[in-house]
Amino acid sequence: MFTGIIKTVGEINSIKNIQNDIEISIDFSGIDNLELGDSICVNGACLTISKFLENKVIFHLSKETLSKITGLTIGEKINIEDSLRVGDKLGGHYVSGHVDGMLEILEIHKESACEIWSLSLNKDFKRFIAPKGSIALNGVSLTVNQVYENSFTVNLIPHTINNTNFKYRKPGDKLNFEVDLLARYILNKN
Repeated sequence: MFTGIIKTVGEINSIKNIQNDIEISIDFSGIDNLELGDSICVNGACLTISKFLENKVIFHLSKETLSKITGLTIGEKINIEDSLRVGDKLGGHYVSGHVDGMLEILEIHKESACEIWSLSLNKDFKRFIAPKGSIALNGVSLTVNQVYENSFTVNLIPHTINNTNFKYRKPGDKLNFEVDLLARYILNKN
């Protein structure tokens, strides 16, 4: 379980094919006491630490994970959050790290020091996205501003932009998304 409050931004150093899966190496700092088997939120996807190599953390990604996420290239800047521990502050919202899919940045509009991002809306997930509801984009907990027929908007404050990989994103880029966990269960109570 995660909160969507990014702790650091890392960088993918290597990608190794293993049949239908891959193994990625990410270099990052700012998170202490990591152990083999720990769950880490990597651009919104819950991944398990499979090994350590020098100052790098290695993750094994299955075919299923690869079918849901984007942003896996060498040199790619990656949002990183360690898992929530009992007693930690819950500053964002509950994020499981089970990515629902990818969406596209349609437009970035500057408004004062903030940015309003317009994002594509997958019709299969529209019912989970509501104004003032939560969504995780590349693992970042955000509040939905407006919802339209085929898109929705979020407002990014300077702190969020400067402390995540959002500062490297532009229209046309794809992001991993996870709908709000509570909305998912409320709307699927059958």
